[in-house]
Amino acid sequence: MSQGDYVTINSKVDAEKKIPFLLKRVDSWDYSNALVIRFERYDDSRSLGQNALFHIWCREMSEVFVKKVPNATEEGMKFMMKSMFLGTHSIAIGKEAYSDQVMPLPKHKGEMFHFMEQVYHWAGQKDVMLSLPQYNEYTALKSKQEK
Repeated sequence: MSQGDYVTINSKVDAEKKIPFLLKRVDSWDYSNALVIRFERYDDSRSLGQNALFHIWCREMSEVFVKKVPNATEEGMKFMMKSMFLGTHSIAIGKEAYSDQVMPLPKHKGEMFHFMEQVYHWAGQKDVMLSLPQYNEYTALKSKQEK
């Protein structure tokens, strides 16, 4: 087993089903290194699909806005969306402080979905129609939310 190995349990019934498997793994551990069992809340990380779609949207917005605003490049749009919807923070490195640093993209799937919803609606208000692929993490979460 590697350091990043884990088992996700979604309910007490699920836990009961996985106990024999977990016991087998504990029994097979060679104990030349200590075994750690950690219980923590599982947060679903943003997907590569969400990340890729956001970059596509930045490119699509850039294609519309760069005609009027030369620095509305794909990177410029990414910076602008993050500034508008995620905000800024200060970073201290040693004795130096750097204020107004743009927040990074959200790490978790639900937070990334919320951010992308804000971007999608903002673009719609600016009459920019963004791609919405049928099979993508964002569209799947959107469909799930609408049910």
